[in-house]
Order: sequence, then C-alpha cells, then structure tokens
Amino acid sequence: MVGPEPGWEFGAGVLPASVRNLPATTLWWLDRFREQALDRGVPADDVDRWLGLARPVLRTAPGGGGPVVGRFGTPLLLPPDVPTPATVYGPDHSDEYQLIVTLDLAAIARGATDLPLPPDGQLLLFANVQLEDELLPGGAVYVPAGAPVEEREVSPDYEPYEYDSPESLDEALRRTPDLRLVPGVSLPSCPLDAESGAAHPHATTLQEVWSEQSDEGGEWALGGHAYDFDGYGDPAWGSAFQWPSEPWSRPEDWVVLAQWVGVPMGILYWTITRQDLAARRFDRVVVQMYANP
Repeated sequence: MVGPEPGWEFGAGVLPASVRNLPATTLWWLDRFREQALDRGVPADDVDRWLGLARPVLRTAPGGGGPVVGRFGTPLLLPPDVPTPATVYGPDHSDEYQLIVTLDLAAIARGATDLPLPPDGQLLLFANVQLEDELLPGGAVYVPAGAPVEEREVSPDYEPYEYDSPESLDEALRRTPDLRLVPGVSLPSCPLDAESGAAHPHATTLQEVWSEQSDEGGEWALGGHAYDFDGYGDPAWGSAFQWPSEPWSRPEDWVVLAQWVGVPMGILYWTITRQDLAARRFDRVVVQMYANP
C-alpha cells in the first residue's frame, strides 16, 4: 500500500514542491500555523496563498543538532591562483576581508534548501563587520572539490563592531563549535513591498502568527526568507539596488544565501541572484548588516 505524499494535509498545490518533501516534523509547524491563522480570522484562501510562499531552510537548532556543515574563522585556505578577497583601491592598497565561516557543501543534503548550490566543494563567506554602513565589505569564494589549496595569511584592517580588533573576532570565531544545521521551514517576516502587500491583505496578521512559532529563528540559516530586523526591509529585495554595475536587476531574482545573527542587536546577510548562484558567480554576492546598537 502506497502512503500519501508528504504535505497531503495542506491540499494539492498549496505548498511548493521543495517544501512538501520536508520531514513531517517540520511540516507540522506549518499545520500548526495554519490552524492558528484560521483561529485569528484569516480566510482559508489567504492562509493557503501565504503558505505558497514557504521555503525550506537549514538553520541552527537550540540543542545544537544536525550534521556539521562548516567551521568558523581561520585558517583561510584558497587555491594558489585565487587572490585574497579584498576591496582593491590600486596596485599598492587594498582592504582584505575577514573570513567568517567555511561551508562544506557536500555535507548539505540535496533539497535541504531550494537554492541551486554546487553539490560539493567549499564556500567561504567573508564580512568586515563594521558599523559604517549597511553594505559591508565582504563576499564569498567558491573552492571546487579537489582543488589544491594553500593557507593564506590575511590581515583585515578595520574596527569590528563589538570587538577590539579583527584578530579578536577571529579568535572568538575559532572558539565557536563547528556549524551544525537542521531542516526548517521559512515564511516571509520582513515588511512587504506594495505589490506583495496588495496580494496578501492579511500579511501583518500572518507574520504575527508565524513569529510566535518556535520553529522560526536560529543564529545561522542557509536559504529561506530573511529574518526581519526592526522593520528594515527584505535584504534580498534591497540587494537589487546595491549592485552598482546592474542597478536595474530584478528584485525577485535575489535570494538570501546565508544569514547570521552574529553581533549584539544585529544581523548579517549574504545575498545573490539565483542566476549567479547557478552559474557559480560568487564574486557577485552582496553582504549587508542591519544593527541597532
């Protein structure tokens, strides 16, 4: 006897295919959310239309479970022909970026996110965590599986938020246990643009209901929707206007690659377009930090 397909309880066509295959224990949160939204008076059609926005996400769990998918801080390991990530101002001056985390993409199960990530290799995420601007110096570097690497000396020169020096931040990162992530599910929590708001007239109530779910959150997340921070707005949507060479890129093409609630009263986002992610154009990642110290 063949059992029902995952997500059957939501009805045909309600959940995206990438979400229907999540573990039943994860889908339970959406079932609970739907019941509570209906109890708050949101019409069933509006709830189901909002559930259609659900996305899979990998996130840290309170108990620290899940497989190891990354390590924090140095050493910085790069192929010999890859330059040290930095903002280059001229032949004799550049500002190097701080390595935050090295991700092992082979440890990320297929379908755990809806992002077109490479199936293996290392993904290095960088950010100079400073308060000067929302747009941070930083980015990402992809190292294909099997590529020879060498340890690279790096000396970021900036004043980190809440740390005495880049070296003290790196020490704190290296003391952090390896990054472990578990499957989760994500719904929009940032304020909507005018067009999306018109399509979802009960968005405020739906976001309030979801914010009460203990499934939302986590210090780290890969994929999914952006965590809201003080109503700043969706960093993925805003990234379309941060890339100087393509000021007219479509906001709907941008996604959150990773996010880190890594500083007091602040959050960092690494964003990229789906097209660049599929083409492995990690040099086009945008890094942003929202903070309210």
